[in-house]
Amino acid sequence: MTEPHRDWTDQPAEDAGLADIWRRRFAFYDAYGTPNSSPEAQQAFKALPFGTRMRISGNFLAALFGPLYFFAKGMWRKGLSLLGLGLALGVVVAYTDFGGAIDRALNFVVPMIALLTANWCYYLQVRFRSESWNPFEGMTSHRPPGRRPEAHAADS
Repeated sequence: MTEPHRDWTDQPAEDAGLADIWRRRFAFYDAYGTPNSSPEAQQAFKALPFGTRMRISGNFLAALFGPLYFFAKGMWRKGLSLLGLGLALGVVVAYTDFGGAIDRALNFVVPMIALLTANWCYYLQVRFRSESWNPFEGMTSHRPPGRRPEAHAADS
């Protein structure tokens, strides 16, 4: 059996300025889309070592810094969306009496969203120049992304 990640090791020229971890993430996303976008993506993702899967699907720094991480990476619209969500949840928690466990659980909503969406959001920003406010953009389409915009220009 061949390793499923061998077909996504070629790197586009625009990846030269990216750190190695981002090039690996982008190569996977270029080949398959999100890890749950298709059966092929799921199979390739499951075949990767545990550490690689965690680096592709999650971003600890984004969870730690939340909207600030998005601002630092130039995804300010999505960062403002997360900040707004965090403020809204803060108001809900402050003015309602859910009880201790639910209040504490709500404190993890924004960091978990940041953890799970930051890599894909950054990919969309770099590859497709995404200007969306939606941090979940493209995560539920269940299909790999289309070709990069530069490829369409070459066709004309």
